Amino acid sequence: MAKKSSPVTSVSSRPPVVAVLGHVDHGKTTLLDTIRKTTVAAREHGGITQHIGAYQIDITTKSKEDRKITFIDTPGHEAFSKIRSRGASAADIAILVVAANDSVKPQTIESIRQIHAAGIPMIVAINKIDIEGVIIDKVKSDLAKYEVQVEGYGGDVPFVLVSAKEGKGVDDLLELILLVSDMKGLANEPSGTVSAVVIEAKVDKFRGQVATLLIKSGTLTVSTPLYEEEKLLGKVRAMVDENGKQVASAAPGKPVEVLGFSTLPSVGAMLSSEPGTVVQKVSSEPTKAANVADFLAAMTEADKKRLKLLIKADTAGSLEAVLEALPKGEIDVVRGSLGDITEADILEARATGAVVVGFNVKAGHGVDKLATHEKVIYRLYSIIYELLDEMEDVVAGMADLLVRERELGNGVIIAEFPYEKERILGTKVASGRLAKGDTVRIVRGEEVIGTARIKSVRQGKNEVTKVEVGGECGIFLDKKVDFMLQDGIIAFTTG
Repeated sequence: MAKKSSPVTSVSSRPPVVAVLGHVDHGKTTLLDTIRKTTVAAREHGGITQHIGAYQIDITTKSKEDRKITFIDTPGHEAFSKIRSRGASAADIAILVVAANDSVKPQTIESIRQIHAAGIPMIVAINKIDIEGVIIDKVKSDLAKYEVQVEGYGGDVPFVLVSAKEGKGVDDLLELILLVSDMKGLANEPSGTVSAVVIEAKVDKFRGQVATLLIKSGTLTVSTPLYEEEKLLGKVRAMVDENGKQVASAAPGKPVEVLGFSTLPSVGAMLSSEPGTVVQKVSSEPTKAANVADFLAAMTEADKKRLKLLIKADTAGSLEAVLEALPKGEIDVVRGSLGDITEADILEARATGAVVVGFNVKAGHGVDKLATHEKVIYRLYSIIYELLDEMEDVVAGMADLLVRERELGNGVIIAEFPYEKERILGTKVASGRLAKGDTVRIVRGEEVIGTARIKSVRQGKNEVTKVEVGGECGIFLDKKVDFMLQDGIIAFTTG
């Protein structure tokens, strides 16, 4: 499949950027090595890939079209969760590698959260199918527990069976990447201002300050100045591709190692050829909630049902004290751990709908901007009584909001019907009624999966205004909710 360099035939779309994520030793690096047909990264040294690498390959599709794909190889060890979260956000598509003989593991779960937080399409690569006795259905079932429903197993997430070691299924994976990329419609902007994301940055004792950049738009050339917002970091002195060869230019989708920085950029930073042109759009909503009202105002309707916390503390003793003192039965602790609040914590909080609480810790570099952008609330405390009092007030405020809600009807999702690009909820009304215009929650057990509005109700081919208890109908929602069969649907009003 790999071949010598050839031009991309379509000027309307740029090469897709693909992040490869998964648990350590599940075969991420071996898969990339097989794709690249080299022995550069035959295996992860000591089970840990030391840095993110980015590689662009040339392939010829089954329809004889020459295409390019850029891969970001993200490390699987938990120590690199911060790097991995940035790798996911820099990509267009994520490949989740899961070993068929090992199924879902801790870093698999974390990778799923990062992919969901990044909001990019996912393809599951079930690897090591060459091992005798593996049960593929177990992997699919385990993934479904973490809201990854693959095709043919209650969902629409595409998957491929592969053996990275033997090369089985790799061609199918590449074709699927291009198919998802074409559906996504990636704009190609080779002219104009350059924007690029920093994948890796380091100081080389022979070459000085070096950074690996992934070009998002424009074409980077030698002598181009590079800015992080208003700050000039240097001018491009030289560029080297993934094969160690110097290149004169880099188009959108191309990863290059850049020399010439006078100030080393931070990993995950967005750089531009013009000052002040690459600035993350941020919301005006407050994220470091000043009081209980701010907490409640910033929460979504789904979040208001139950308070979820991601807690960071300075010592194990402090963490234990906070966990022990929190109101029992009213708060769900998504995770409690030690250390300062990081960008990875913010992304996990976004994926889980949690508030980040720090006790005797600081917020790391970039946390404030990312939290604002992702609309995640985080709070820092140095006095435990202030922390506990405020959490109790928030819980009480949430309870007061819920008292004012009134249920209009509920049902059970008993079928799914595809319609163009939408997923239609085949629903049986269990009580009350479900009607066009209702605000509804999709629930799985005690967990709220999502909140949306009913934009259309149909019985057979006829559109109706509402369906009463005992009736069955097809429901169209105004936004995507990742539902499963047997989930509940509850219509409510807050008047």
